[in-house]
Amino acid sequence: MKASHTHLGSRHRYDRARHGEPSSRSRLDGGPAMQVQLLLVMMVCLIAVSPALARLVRLPAPTILFLAGCLLSAVPAAAHVELPPEAVLLIVLPVLLFWEGYSTSIHHLRRYWRPVLLLGVPLVLLTAAAVAVAARAAGLPWIAAWALGAAVAPTDASAVAAYARALPGRWMTVLRAESLINDGTALVVLAAVIAVSQGHATDGWSFGVDMLRSYASGLAAGLLAGALGLLVLRRVVDPVVTGAVALALPFAAAVPAEAVHGSAVVAVVTCALTVSRRSRRITAGRTRLQAFAFWEITTFLLGGALFVVSGLQARRLFTAVEPGAALRLVGWGALIAVVVLAVRISWLFASAWTIRLVDRRPVQRELRAPARTLLVLGWSGMRGGISIAAALTVPAVVAAAAFPGRPEILILTFVVVAMTLLVQGATLPLVIRWSRIGADHDDPRPALRAVNRLLADRAVTALDQAAVRGDASPEAVERVLADLLDERERGGGLSDHDRHTAQVRLRLLEHLRRELVTMASRNEVEDSLMWQVQERLDLEEARWAALLGSAGPEDDPGQAAAGVRDEARDVAR
Repeated sequence: MKASHTHLGSRHRYDRARHGEPSSRSRLDGGPAMQVQLLLVMMVCLIAVSPALARLVRLPAPTILFLAGCLLSAVPAAAHVELPPEAVLLIVLPVLLFWEGYSTSIHHLRRYWRPVLLLGVPLVLLTAAAVAVAARAAGLPWIAAWALGAAVAPTDASAVAAYARALPGRWMTVLRAESLINDGTALVVLAAVIAVSQGHATDGWSFGVDMLRSYASGLAAGLLAGALGLLVLRRVVDPVVTGAVALALPFAAAVPAEAVHGSAVVAVVTCALTVSRRSRRITAGRTRLQAFAFWEITTFLLGGALFVVSGLQARRLFTAVEPGAALRLVGWGALIAVVVLAVRISWLFASAWTIRLVDRRPVQRELRAPARTLLVLGWSGMRGGISIAAALTVPAVVAAAAFPGRPEILILTFVVVAMTLLVQGATLPLVIRWSRIGADHDDPRPALRAVNRLLADRAVTALDQAAVRGDASPEAVERVLADLLDERERGGGLSDHDRHTAQVRLRLLEHLRRELVTMASRNEVEDSLMWQVQERLDLEEARWAALLGSAGPEDDPGQAAAGVRDEARDVAR
């Protein structure tokens, strides 16, 4: 977000402010800058209380935030708050996509790769074409119609993650993975449209080559950034440094990809999937807990801010055209939103039936979704701030002339986003209940108990290894064995006996973490189950490390835990 200073007063006041002299108006009434700051404070407070408001009014939080942004757009200070598309696409989007990719189940992604690809690439092209036809009927020239189609074709990762939480894990993974890759497809289409508007000739063949080049470059950049990130994370122990490295990874993937004209979206998603499992093997539990808390808060604030600022654009967009034209565009925007939804649902049913006709293997039959589930997946295709940011990247001037229909593109995109968030988003819980897809929700408790039993069996076996026992006494080993069956609270200082127990426990947790990731890599355990068990192991590691450090003033918890981890890693290698 940035504040526009074109209405701050006369040139004299502007020159005084530029040289550090506050204007008299700013001193007396705060001026637009102060109003913008108060508006930003209101936005942050609104985002913070949005989960509580969502429970109170029984509407999804993104719907509430978008509506609040539309209402706040009536405030005069809202005219000074813009949505910089470069900041969204190169700062906000990489952070959101990285966390979504990092927390995506690779197990489900491998299992449902076919619907993910069908939704992420051909559906985007088909949606862009259908919207272009509808926009052309609304009076837009073809170049503007295709730009609009590219902007509203992709679903929004933040919106999908916020609205579809009630879905079973496997369908949630399909929707999230789709939203991770369809942004890249849509941005390639939009770049091709802008290139044509600038006089560069293109055809189907060159467009296909450009898309393959963009995906290949993004894939290479993401793999390289992920490999370098893992190399650094292996040698870092400080949680602060680890968090900084993790925060830098999405930009380390996106910026090189953009430099070689590749897809930054593909690069960020590839980097996230590359480091997702492997970083969990090499990162300490306490560090990971801190990093997860940071990412959860950061993505919560960024995603919420994107919804609010998207709503704030209402006043800026609709005042750019005549009232009569604005009303007509609202009607056409609602119609285009219906077209987007109809194309999505039709594609889901058509692709599902085609796969059933072509692939009749038993394993494929297990992946089939009933008609009601397909309808829910179609209804879950939300658009969000990413579409508005993409529309804002359409240049105002090309070839010394105004880009045709740019104000109409922005308004129609806003209306489509509003329709999906306010209509589809608000009614999605009703559609989910009607479909009874919640009854198909995976119950994690039996699987969790099975995983915990597997880890307990492997823990008992691991205690026979000298690398895990260390120099601990037999009594300490027996105590650990008892703790595996019945954990009890601990507090206060540690005796030598208890110190040996804590050291064995930390070595054992390091071993179990590796075993858990190995089981997931062999598809013995699904990723989401692995994460739940791993969270318990991380909490145990943090507790035992703190107890180990409380044994005496000379013992530092971080150094003690780091030493135990390094010893276990050396033995494992």
